[in-house]
Amino acid sequence: MTTSQHELQRITEYINELIKQAEMYFNRCFPPPALYWFTSGTKAGYAVLNNNTLHLHERLFAEHSAYYWSDVIPHEVAHLITHQVFGRVKPHGKEWQSVMKYVFAVTPSTTHQLPIEHLRRVKQIKYMCRCGDINLSMIRHNRVVQGKQTYRCRTCGDILRKVDT
Repeated sequence: MTTSQHELQRITEYINELIKQAEMYFNRCFPPPALYWFTSGTKAGYAVLNNNTLHLHERLFAEHSAYYWSDVIPHEVAHLITHQVFGRVKPHGKEWQSVMKYVFAVTPSTTHQLPIEHLRRVKQIKYMCRCGDINLSMIRHNRVVQGKQTYRCRTCGDILRKVDT
């Protein structure tokens, strides 16, 4: 799965448009970031601040491009702008939120809600608590089986119990 040259050009133009908005807002110049694609994991994207690079999940982009245009690309560009304006601050703190709201006019959201189960390589094991079902990774499941670890629900505090299948 490769993104077409036309799509790459559109993304680059959009990133440059977002940067222009930031330049007008902050009355200063920002260098355009390099764009890279990745295909593993479940993140929609990430920014590497010191390298001024944006990384987008190619498969999720192909499956949910509208969401990338409306949320993910502005989200990641906002990280770069925030770093360049404010320096080292909390990743989704008030500075980043203000860039999202006032510069890009996008509602800040720290995590995506895209379906990602089809991307997971690590098998998930079903556990439960009073709140309902919770999936644990195979690594965490093995720690429970070996008696090395117990896990609690962050909401109700129950110790998680494996669901018998």
